[in-house]
Amino acid sequence: MPLDELRDAVRRVLGGDVPMSEPPGGESAALRRSTGINSRQASRYRQGRVFLLGDAAHVHSGVGGPGLNLGLQDALNLGWKLAARVNGWAPEGLLDTYQSERHPAGQRVIMHTRAQTALLSPGANITALRELFGELLRDGNNVRHVADLMAGADIRYDTRTSEPPHPMAGRWMPDLVLPAGSQATRVAELLHPARPILLDLAGRTDLAGTAKGWMDRITVIAAPIADRPADAILIRPDGYVAWAAGSQTPTAADGLRRTLHTWFGAQPGLTSRQRARQQRTDGGRAPG
Repeated sequence: MPLDELRDAVRRVLGGDVPMSEPPGGESAALRRSTGINSRQASRYRQGRVFLLGDAAHVHSGVGGPGLNLGLQDALNLGWKLAARVNGWAPEGLLDTYQSERHPAGQRVIMHTRAQTALLSPGANITALRELFGELLRDGNNVRHVADLMAGADIRYDTRTSEPPHPMAGRWMPDLVLPAGSQATRVAELLHPARPILLDLAGRTDLAGTAKGWMDRITVIAAPIADRPADAILIRPDGYVAWAAGSQTPTAADGLRRTLHTWFGAQPGLTSRQRARQQRTDGGRAPG
């Protein structure tokens, strides 16, 4: 690209001149036009005390606008884990789960933006592919799949436990409408303080009692509803479900205690011997 062309383009966009000149010594300005899509991803999102997120961690085609959701979820995921570390209750390895959770999400966005870029290409073969894709989108299940893929709502994180998880565990928490008299009318409003929440939807006092040891870092909210997806749901500050239990979930209190310990650290006030005993009793996998 000639330097004069770049200068004219900058003037047209900004409405004024920006000083620019050829490099000294007669070297070429090396201005190149991009003729393809730049899709790249950092191999590591963490190196010691340095973390990458958003466009610093991944770049891809902007078609469909998935980068906004991707970058925001990076920030939400890392933010609460950094806060846990700063406040002294992060379990060992919690910060490492930023890499294990968000790197695959970035790979998935690069995959589907490349697919969309291919569908925009010219040629009879691609036109035929677009026609076939259009037929597939007449099916409601396929539309939901693509919509969740584009929004990043199809993500399911590892629950880091050895027991079979509830269908909600690891997934984005639905924005349920809560009954009148609750602290908020929707789940999204409960998340504003950016604290973990144990949402009791069935009057499970046994589970609320189990969580008492972690009340310095989580909030327990009782909001009984008849048409509920689970009896109780433990929600991470980034809006993902760490644990959930239905009415038929065996040893729900034990599972809740293990999950609290795995994601939100040991109960405050325990001695080192008591913490070691609790970890042996939990039998779950600590993050990382």
